[in-house]
Amino acid sequence: MTPVNLMQRQMVRTAKQRELFVYLLCLTGFFLLLEISFFIQCNKAYFFIFNFVSDRLSIPLTIVPGVIYFIAMQLLIHFIYCLGVWMMAVLMANTFMLPPGKQLSLGISLWMLGLVTGLIANQYFFPNSKFAGLTEVIFPNREILKAILIFLAALCYSCILIACLGALKTGLLRQWLLFFIVIVTIANFTFFKPHVRAIQDAATAEQPNIIFVGVDSLRPDFLSYFGHDQETPFFDEFLSQSTVFAEAVTPLARTFPSWTSILTGDYPKKTGARFNLARQERLNLVDSLPSLLRQQGYETIFATDETRFSNIDTHFGFNRVITPPMGLNDFLVGSFNDFPLSNLVVNSFIGEWLFPHSYGNRPVEFTYEPDSFLNLIRPALQTSHTKPLFFAIHFCLPHAPYIWAGLPAQQLGAVERYQASVVRVDKQLRDFFSLLNESHLLDHAIVVLLSDHGEAFELSGDRVTAKANFIPAKQNKNTAIPLFYPPGLNDEQVDQSVGHGTDVLGLPQYHSLLAFRLYGLGNQKRGDIPGIVSLTDIKPTVLGLLHLPQPGATRSLAPIIKGQPVSIPPHHIFLESDFSPAAIRTVYPQVKEVVIEGIDLFQIDPGTTRLFVKDSMAEMSINSKQYADIYGDWMLALYPQSKNVRMPILINLATGEWTNRLSSPFAQHSPALEMLNALYHFYGNELTGTLL
Repeated sequence: MTPVNLMQRQMVRTAKQRELFVYLLCLTGFFLLLEISFFIQCNKAYFFIFNFVSDRLSIPLTIVPGVIYFIAMQLLIHFIYCLGVWMMAVLMANTFMLPPGKQLSLGISLWMLGLVTGLIANQYFFPNSKFAGLTEVIFPNREILKAILIFLAALCYSCILIACLGALKTGLLRQWLLFFIVIVTIANFTFFKPHVRAIQDAATAEQPNIIFVGVDSLRPDFLSYFGHDQETPFFDEFLSQSTVFAEAVTPLARTFPSWTSILTGDYPKKTGARFNLARQERLNLVDSLPSLLRQQGYETIFATDETRFSNIDTHFGFNRVITPPMGLNDFLVGSFNDFPLSNLVVNSFIGEWLFPHSYGNRPVEFTYEPDSFLNLIRPALQTSHTKPLFFAIHFCLPHAPYIWAGLPAQQLGAVERYQASVVRVDKQLRDFFSLLNESHLLDHAIVVLLSDHGEAFELSGDRVTAKANFIPAKQNKNTAIPLFYPPGLNDEQVDQSVGHGTDVLGLPQYHSLLAFRLYGLGNQKRGDIPGIVSLTDIKPTVLGLLHLPQPGATRSLAPIIKGQPVSIPPHHIFLESDFSPAAIRTVYPQVKEVVIEGIDLFQIDPGTTRLFVKDSMAEMSINSKQYADIYGDWMLALYPQSKNVRMPILINLATGEWTNRLSSPFAQHSPALEMLNALYHFYGNELTGTLL
């Protein structure tokens, strides 16, 4: 063949390759439009919410760069897919010495193979993705789905090998070898743990590391340690070696107020954290535990995988925080990012910088992978520390809707999903503690394992007011049970409640896990400690264990932990509810209804794009609060019935007997009057008005 003919053939081949690329690019663009159309159809409620929010809130332009970045990364992912298919088609054509006219059909076939493999993989790894429904109709059985995915993956790898042979034949081995070395390197960093260097820890027996491990919405009675029939081996092992305060309660069963009380040792009434998304610059954070420990030479770090409603940051005295990005784009971009190609890379190290609003972000439940959050915090742990460390971390896996990437949740009820999430967070904590061990952070450490609050599921007993134990003011069997609480959407009974922070007599909402374990610090008392304590006791207890001054009037549990023969005397422990619109008083809350009822609560900071509660709505929230005092075996709750009118509910926690009349003989033989005075004294003018 003459040089002219060779040149002409090469020109034809090059033209066909360009034509193939244009076809594949058009196909990819068309597929992206179909993805967007399908997403819109599946998420009409989401777009309704966006429009509704846009009308009610002033959306700042500062969100635009984040949105543009997200769109650019989606386009980049799809372009890379198109380019990769084109390169494979060109190289495979060289392997089989196909004429230029056959490259188009080969390229389209490879594109379709990759697309089908991606959709099948998306269904298998992300069963809660909207796009999983596309293939679930055809492949409802996960075992069959797995077999098909293995077959398709093997076929794709075979095509890659054939493409490598094509690179050999064209003499482009060096270039393509470099390309595959890059791919293998990326895969190595993506799927394999890096080698851990020798790590130095600065903690000593005098200045041990302080590690708070929080688990969101964790009910202690769902752990096998407390008798549940589903095994939670890590919790069991940890608690068996700890001092466990089995009757601990949180002052307010919402994450942000609860953690604020944990870190300050004060009640929400004193800190100002009366609800989620309170203005942090207005909080009373004087002498917070992170600030005090920094003054003692500690490095302080906070980490969490959820920041939509709990924006804990450096205002609390932390040197740094490790979280998904905070602000409005967490709601918008994080919720919008459900596309098959991006889903498949979101939990890789590439996904961490391509899609920061999705990586390790618990509220993006359809792609949330618990190990991704561990990878997010790994660099902060696997490094040498020149100071002792105060590390507070909050795991949100058991929070509603109790879904993550690996749980096919379509056929499971709320309680079943919750139980599965508790088992999965048990493994997540085991892996986290392995990181701590590898980093020598447990050589000398005080570890506090806690839950910020519990959860109620409208189970019988989820409110402590059983119908059979009601004592009317007069001995009349026909006396109606008072409707003193705001009912949920599911016609709950007087002994049922739902959610968290909605009902002060729903003690499973307020009952919190609390355990202290000492590492390398001598002996401690192990086992369950009777008596009701509050999460506000954590800060003074830690300071007591460190033999540091305790600002303010505080109560330390340190003597009990160290085995001294002391008991927990009765004292007043205060609880309060949060603002609870009807849409969240249900086991199956609908996002649309929750937003409609709650949107007027919030406004947006144009600088940070964070949401915070409006002053007018903050006042409304406080006016709607329920209050309670626990004193020994007694609990007195005050429920708002109308403006300036509250109904008292008095219950004996030991016997279960209760009444709504403080004039009854049952109430008169109780410390009800002392408890009522304690509530009035503590909450002041918030409790003006009369009692029924």
